[in-house]
Amino acid sequence: MAVGLQEARSATPAEPPSPATFRSPVPPKKPKSPPWAKVCVVLGAVLVVLAGGTLTAAYGLNHRYESKLKRADILGDLSDEQSTYTEGPLNFLILGSDDRANDPDFAASEGTRSDTIMMAHIDKTLSKAYIVSIPRDSYVDIPASGDGKWEGGKNKINAAYQYGGPALTAKTVQQLTGVSLNGAFLLDFNSVRKLVGIVGGVEVCIPFSMSSIHTDRTWKKGCNFLTADGAQDFMRQRKTVPGGDFGRMQNQQRVVLAVAKKMTTKGVLTDPGKLDRLLTTVAESVTVDENVDLPDLALGMKKLRPTNLRCTTLPFITDDLSTPYGSSVELDPVKGEELFAAMRNDTMDQYLAANPPKPAGGVTPSAGTCS
Repeated sequence: MAVGLQEARSATPAEPPSPATFRSPVPPKKPKSPPWAKVCVVLGAVLVVLAGGTLTAAYGLNHRYESKLKRADILGDLSDEQSTYTEGPLNFLILGSDDRANDPDFAASEGTRSDTIMMAHIDKTLSKAYIVSIPRDSYVDIPASGDGKWEGGKNKINAAYQYGGPALTAKTVQQLTGVSLNGAFLLDFNSVRKLVGIVGGVEVCIPFSMSSIHTDRTWKKGCNFLTADGAQDFMRQRKTVPGGDFGRMQNQQRVVLAVAKKMTTKGVLTDPGKLDRLLTTVAESVTVDENVDLPDLALGMKKLRPTNLRCTTLPFITDDLSTPYGSSVELDPVKGEELFAAMRNDTMDQYLAANPPKPAGGVTPSAGTCS
C-alpha cells in the first residue's frame, strides 16, 4: 500500500472553502514586489505532487484533499474538450492572485490582480513540462469584459484580471497565443513560505552575489541554503539582482526546481505527516477550473519528474514601452509566435534548443532549465 493511502481513506473530508469573490476594479497600480516565484513554487508543488510516483496523490486529491480545493468556471467555453488527462500533449493556464486584503498597505490600492501569468505545456509523452512565463506588464489586446467594466483594447495583461477576473485573463491569453487550454489553476501566493518550511528549506545556486533591501540578509555567488523566511525574502528581491524584474524571475525559477526536487526526496514522500501537510497546503492554495478531473490528471502526470521541468519567458523587444498605462513590456510578435507554435505543435525541445532563455543583466542561466 502506498505511503499515506490509509490515512487518506480514513480521514474526514474538510468543508470546501467558499467561492472567491472579486472586488470592484480600480486603475491598475504596480505592486511593490510582484511575486513571480511564489506561483512558480506552488506550481512546482502541484505538478510534482501529482507526479510523485505514488497513488497517494491521486487517491488523496479525490477523497481528502480535493474537498479543500476551490472550484471556479475559469475557462468557460474556452476549455479544450479532453476526455482524459492520460494522453498528451496538454496545456494549462496558471494564474497567481495577489489578493492583499490583509495587507496594511492594501487600502491604498484596493483590488485583486494577477501578477503572474504562466502557461504549462506537458509534452505528448506526459513526462516533460515546460513553464512559459508571460510578463505581467505585457502590452496586449484585452477583450471586452462583457459587463461594461472594460470595453476592450490595449492594456497591460495583468489588468485583465482586475477588470474581469480569471475568466477574462484566460480569454486574453487564449487570444494572444492561439493555444488550446486543457485546464486552469489559480494559485495563492500566501502558501509559499509554508511549502518551503514543510520540506525543510531548499538550496539554490546563483551566478552572482546579492543582498536584501528588506533585511540584513546577503546571498553569495554559488549555492545558498534558504529557510522559509529566507526564501520569501530572496524571492522578493529585484533592485539588487542583475536584470531587475527579469533577473528576479530567473532567480525565482531556480526556486521551482529546488523545491520540486526536495519534495520528491524520501524524507518527504515517506513521511506521512509531511506528505499530508504538503498536500493540504497545496490543496488549500489552489482554485481549479471546474472541468479539471484531478485524479485523472494525477495519473497522467505520474511520469513527470523535476529534472524534466523547464522554464522560459515570452520573448519581448523592450520592457520600457511608453503607453497610456505607464511603462510596459513590448512583446516580440515574430519570436512569440514561434513559441506559441512550438506549444501547439509539441516541439518545445526544438524551440528551446534554438532559443535558449536570454540572460538577465548579462548573467547567463542554465540553458532552458528552471535552475
